[in-house]
Amino acid sequence: MKKQLLVIFGILISFGVKAQEGYHDSTALAIMDKVGEYFGELNSLKFTTQTAEDVAFSDNFFIKEFKTGEFVLQGPNKLAGKIHKHGKDHFYFYNGSQIVYYSLDGNFYAAADAPDKTLDMLEWLYTDFGVELVVADFLYPNFSQNMIDSMDYLEYLGQAELDGNKAFHIGGTNSEMTFQLWVSQDLEIKPMKAVITYFGEPYSRQLEVSFGDWEVNQTYPNSIFEFLPPPSSKQIIWTKKN
Repeated sequence: MKKQLLVIFGILISFGVKAQEGYHDSTALAIMDKVGEYFGELNSLKFTTQTAEDVAFSDNFFIKEFKTGEFVLQGPNKLAGKIHKHGKDHFYFYNGSQIVYYSLDGNFYAAADAPDKTLDMLEWLYTDFGVELVVADFLYPNFSQNMIDSMDYLEYLGQAELDGNKAFHIGGTNSEMTFQLWVSQDLEIKPMKAVITYFGEPYSRQLEVSFGDWEVNQTYPNSIFEFLPPPSSKQIIWTKKN
């Protein structure tokens, strides 16, 4: 037992030293290069998500929240999304100039002028409003460079199996989080799951997202990215976070 503990301790020390010095494994970068290249060449994309996320319930207590999502992206500036959580449906419509949130159950909506590119809009939506609509890091053509810039440590962790399907397993860390990504070993190389653990106070919290039901290069009508207020719906103000 003592020998095993010494071996584990040595691995942890090695990991910490590499993380402080900066380490970016070439195999991990090659896989992420392939992912970014693939998604950068697509004209449209549809996929679903299953998310489990730790959310603050009180000052020192987190609860696990589950939700599902369905997303359609077309070109550089069109997005439609549906999120189901707490038994309710929430919709998002982005047409390249405006983002609209609509609550089906409450029959109310909020609209705001937005950046003219989908990826910029998603980043702006999170930064200004605290809404992380979808984990979309892999959609950037320069995915691997973004990870180099944000992660002190990146490593290919070997092959894994998710739901009977083979995957490449990649891990990374910086001073604020750890990041794990599982990528399919197919001709079309796509993310299967991402797990992010944030080193927040007073406790760490985790976000886990599984991706599936991929459809690529379909042609969707522009009308699905436009929002038409339903009868008797109420418009509310979409306020920025503090």
